Amino acid sequence: MPLKTMAGTALVPMLSRLVLGITFLLSGWFFCFQEIDFSAQDMASIQAVDDGSATAGRALAVNRLIMHFQTWDTERWAEPLGWCVAIFQLIGGVLLLLGFFTRVVALGLATLIAGAFYQVTLQQNGMFDMSPFDWRLDSGMWYAITSQGGLFVLALGLFLTGGGPLCADTLLWRRGTPAPEKKKEGAD
Repeated sequence: MPLKTMAGTALVPMLSRLVLGITFLLSGWFFCFQEIDFSAQDMASIQAVDDGSATAGRALAVNRLIMHFQTWDTERWAEPLGWCVAIFQLIGGVLLLLGFFTRVVALGLATLIAGAFYQVTLQQNGMFDMSPFDWRLDSGMWYAITSQGGLFVLALGLFLTGGGPLCADTLLWRRGTPAPEKKKEGAD
């Protein structure tokens, strides 16, 4: 197999799975298990919804997701959606690293990235109110835009092509290719 073919069919999907898997495993871990500092105003909002685990300006990072969902007029669904996103990132990252259900997880992550890109990066940060040529002036936003764009392309590529030959999906559910039939001697 030529190197070009091997890189396109095996190496790129494997690297895409590793990058996305590590990124979302760590992101999901952060949201599910890490406590972070919140402002007093944010803490009041969190304690109105929280079960009492938030204390003295610190709460689980998933509350940041929940607060984003609250701004999207999903008041009643903000907490379940926040936890679903956090848990999906955690489990999706593990599944991608192992190569299980690669296309399904990649589609879910592509959808999640697209939603976050539109709602958080562009809309909530006022990127629609400025010229795209000025986006580079805000370094943090510029890096968020470019990194989310890259992650979206990787996720979409995995959805369209699969995880390649070096993933559990291929090993477990490989469809055997039939051997080519040999022509019989004397046949036309």
